Amino acid sequence: MPHDFRSLWRPARVVENRPVAEGSMWIALEAADDLPAAFEPGHVLGLGLQQSDNTLMRHAYTVSLGRPGLRRFEHLYRVISRGRMTPHLAGLSPADEVFFHGPFHTPIQQEVRSDAERVVLISTGAGIGPLFGYAQKSLVEGETRPMTLYAGFREESHVCLTDELNLLSCKHPNFGWHITLSRPAGTWHGLTGRVTESVPKCIDPQHLGVTHFHLVGNGEMVHLMKKALHRAGVLPPRVSIETYFNHHAIPESIAVDELAAKFTRTGNRFPEDRATFS
Repeated sequence: MPHDFRSLWRPARVVENRPVAEGSMWIALEAADDLPAAFEPGHVLGLGLQQSDNTLMRHAYTVSLGRPGLRRFEHLYRVISRGRMTPHLAGLSPADEVFFHGPFHTPIQQEVRSDAERVVLISTGAGIGPLFGYAQKSLVEGETRPMTLYAGFREESHVCLTDELNLLSCKHPNFGWHITLSRPAGTWHGLTGRVTESVPKCIDPQHLGVTHFHLVGNGEMVHLMKKALHRAGVLPPRVSIETYFNHHAIPESIAVDELAAKFTRTGNRFPEDRATFS
């Protein structure tokens, strides 16, 4: 870009705004000006809604998918029933106006180290959105390294994007994905527990040193997982993160030690690259 437009609040139109799971929505926006609108999964945009006093109600959201050719960008977001902005965001219809500025943050594709031999993506909640978007973009562009996505949800009704992930794994045999539930029903056959409990069982300790891990979601998970991976021997440049909330969570040292031990423990493990939800 010849100029830095990131600080400008720019207009966009809602293309679609649909529910994808209990409490989660997918919104697609199209830039309504003539300025560049090339955004990627992992970019962060400020979204603003016009209020009656002509001020903007605003919040930051991570891009899940970017479609530069259409000047579109899409976000998966969780609707907080008593939240300040998401109930209003969820009420938008096609052609409604939204304002945006940015981008900020580094796209996931630029954060994943090219010298790693494998890629592991770990999310909680709506963090699955940009991880799916990154996986799709990189695989379509020729990524051949083994890549596995692990997404943690509380209940099965919160799970989303499974059709898209199934299609991606069918087209790209080097891609696998797993859903893990912290409150599974008796009919659930996938992984159980939080990602900090279930993911270490799926990672071969011999792969730790050659894998890049990208973590997105609750800061409690992100910071605990990051420190544990470092303690387990993963080099700092090979762990990249984005936190959605609990940004300043500090994990207890004993919890870090326990999780690091799970990553390095040998024994029977769950297959890394097989999808567990259909």
